[in-house]
Amino acid sequence: MLNNSLPALKTKMSMCSVSLNYDVLGFEFAERPKVAFSAALSASLGPASGIVNVVYSKVITNIGGAYNPNTGIFTAPVRGVYYIRFTTCSQNSGYNSGVQLYKNSEKLLYLYEYNYNGYQRYISGGITLQLEVGDAVHTRLPDTLMLYETDTNRNTFSGFLIFTM
Repeated sequence: MLNNSLPALKTKMSMCSVSLNYDVLGFEFAERPKVAFSAALSASLGPASGIVNVVYSKVITNIGGAYNPNTGIFTAPVRGVYYIRFTTCSQNSGYNSGVQLYKNSEKLLYLYEYNYNGYQRYISGGITLQLEVGDAVHTRLPDTLMLYETDTNRNTFSGFLIFTM
């Protein structure tokens, strides 16, 4: 009975101009921030001459608007723990693939793949991060590396808020 009445109560409470933090029989319910994004490259990138920011301009999801498709940077809108991941693809022989993941100016991950035979190769990486409001997370393409893309979202950058702190 309690489970059936809670959605109705939440709906009624949200229609009022009161805060959505409330307590029902010892259970606290709060409207939590919703933050999630996924974006993909719109074209191949590289080989780079110098380290360049990777801009995933093809937005798939951007709930909360914290991902900027013009810069390729996700900026944490709330203090919390986030899960961030990326996938890269290479195809051409002689061009290797890889990206570096940064939090602000700190390099957190560098994943790299040597493509010696021309077949498509994928790299995926993910990390759980505690971020403060305004922390910026982005990827960079290192010198001489390449990302292969068509129109099938082979190279993606995604993340979401797990919980606030």
